[in-house]
Amino acid sequence: LDGQVVSGNPENQTSWRHRPAHGFKKASRPLYKEMTFVDLWGQERIKIKDGKISEDLVVVSQKAHTYCKAEDYFGQLDRLQRGEIYVSRVIGAYVKGWLQKTPEGLKVTPESAYAGKENPEGKRFEGIIRWATPVFDRQGHKIGYLTLALDHAHVMEFTDHVIPTEAGFADMPDAAAGNYAFAWDDQDQCISHARQFFICGYDPDTGEETPGWVSDETYAEYLKSGLTLAEFTRQLPSFREFTQKKRGASEQAQTGSIPLDCRVLDTAPQCQGWHEGTEDGGSGSFLIYWSGLYKLTTYATIPYYTGKFGQSRRGFGYVTIGANVDEFHKAANVTKAKIEDDILEQSKDIEGTTARTRELIEKSSSNNRNLMTAITLVSIMAVIMASVAISMGITRPLRRLTEVAGAMSRGELHQLVETKSRDEIGQLTRSFNEMAVVVAEVDKMKSEFVTIASHELRTPIQAMLLGVSGILEGYSGKVDEEAREDLLLARDGIERLTRLVQNLLDLSRIEAGKMEFNLGRFSPVEIIDRAIEEVSDLAEVHHHTILKEISGEIPKIMVDRDRIIQILINLLSNSIKYTPDAGQILIRAESEGNDVILTVADNGYGIPPWAQTEVFKKFFQADRIMSQRVGGCGLGLTISKGIVEEHGGSIHCESPIPEEWFPDLVLGGERKGTIFMVRLAIDNATTRQSIKPGGDN
Repeated sequence: LDGQVVSGNPENQTSWRHRPAHGFKKASRPLYKEMTFVDLWGQERIKIKDGKISEDLVVVSQKAHTYCKAEDYFGQLDRLQRGEIYVSRVIGAYVKGWLQKTPEGLKVTPESAYAGKENPEGKRFEGIIRWATPVFDRQGHKIGYLTLALDHAHVMEFTDHVIPTEAGFADMPDAAAGNYAFAWDDQDQCISHARQFFICGYDPDTGEETPGWVSDETYAEYLKSGLTLAEFTRQLPSFREFTQKKRGASEQAQTGSIPLDCRVLDTAPQCQGWHEGTEDGGSGSFLIYWSGLYKLTTYATIPYYTGKFGQSRRGFGYVTIGANVDEFHKAANVTKAKIEDDILEQSKDIEGTTARTRELIEKSSSNNRNLMTAITLVSIMAVIMASVAISMGITRPLRRLTEVAGAMSRGELHQLVETKSRDEIGQLTRSFNEMAVVVAEVDKMKSEFVTIASHELRTPIQAMLLGVSGILEGYSGKVDEEAREDLLLARDGIERLTRLVQNLLDLSRIEAGKMEFNLGRFSPVEIIDRAIEEVSDLAEVHHHTILKEISGEIPKIMVDRDRIIQILINLLSNSIKYTPDAGQILIRAESEGNDVILTVADNGYGIPPWAQTEVFKKFFQADRIMSQRVGGCGLGLTISKGIVEEHGGSIHCESPIPEEWFPDLVLGGERKGTIFMVRLAIDNATTRQSIKPGGDN
């Protein structure tokens, strides 16, 4: 493919992986926001700010003249000896941010601080880390102090572009994706984050630190305390009752002041994990269920121990990286467990053989102990080597057998495993291949039998139905009421048998890939009207109301009209049968992009969550007692799914229905509701089976 690097030698192309060099833009930026020389009384004598000599010289011994009015470093400089260095924590003006709930999750509002891809135009956090060291003249007298204020943007560069995925790096951080790095100082306060309104900072007007975000419960305690929020959080015990069952204080969220101070962020238990894991200066990781996903979070200390940061093995702080973890390793774990069980069984057999051999040697070693001892040692070594060889010879073919068995369980029956071995594993593989061939042949015979049987049964069943109907119509004379009831029951049974035979025939055609479609361009509205007309009598028997909704102009779609009507009749019939009497059933058509979506919703009994992935399987019935009462054999949804997928579309169900989705449906109590959604392409170019020419309607 264009732009894809591949090896020109085919022997190198197995499992070939290539990651191109990143094309990130680089920019040159001064390392320090300012450099100053301060005399012994705190007066700046020389200042270079943003790369230029500044005339704005201030007295830094007064806190109000320092960066963000928050620096108190001058009072600590007098204690520095020659060669010693003072290092501050991150200091900068706090920038506000707001998170808004949407159907897709939390979103950063445009007026918030910079948040990478979520809000690239937002205001950025501007901070510094200040270094200072005493300056001496040639006579050894201290004459002042040299300070360097590192631009905090360079700290952000360490975390903004690292992502724990195959890509490795990103040009811009994306907190919404859940895969990003962030950093904390030695006091567990956030100093680097993709969402910069989470970075702890100061009020530049007062020099006061912006208090960290707490939970609703803790905020309620603060309101009763009579203290300011800053005073209240300072006296809080660190890491008190942390649990994600709590929610962040909405009052703080509304003001946009939500910096992350891990000591009081009692909605995030991982904070306590990071703190405990870095106490000894180490690193590690753990899994945590966060925001509906299992996340792997890793932590490592920042090994910078200059100045006050040498008082703790945590150093300057620590970096954490969060990554989403899916169940991609589930199959591997199952296979691993199976292989370990097989190896354990083989090991037990080998141990038994070894024990029996040892007993035999001990019984026969009385006359020649030395010789038998040598034989014993040789035997033990042979057994160990055989164990290793057997283990290596077992695991590889067993792993392949497991993979093929999994494929066959998914319906891919034409699978064989290659083997050249003549041992037990080879015999097992050949037996497995023979079984696979037999299974494929049996499946083919089953499909052919169902097709032939369905064809052969339709004629006599139709004859029986016509005969019973003729008797009921009086063609053979008057029928008394008792006989009429029996004949009606017989007719219902024959009609169910007719539907079953037709369903089996359709299912066998779908599974054999021989379903024929009469494609044409038809109006979804007319298809819906026809389906409603077909089930209107059944709905009237149950006193149901069928509502129709058409959202805007619906284009015609390229489908087999009769098959789509068949699907809608099946969905409507199920809703009618599994909804308490006097219920409501809604059928809706709407267009979305290049697709048309047909929706059938009801306020019936609903489908249990465990059954929602099973309802499309053959002969599946979530409630067998109810199914026996209303009729049905569990093939309708299987056939509907097959027809939809042959059209290149999709079908799925959800239950229960949230009340806000369909205000016209009365829900509650036993009426939990079910929704089935059929998605079909307007211009269907993916129907895979035989096609007969159709027409427009």
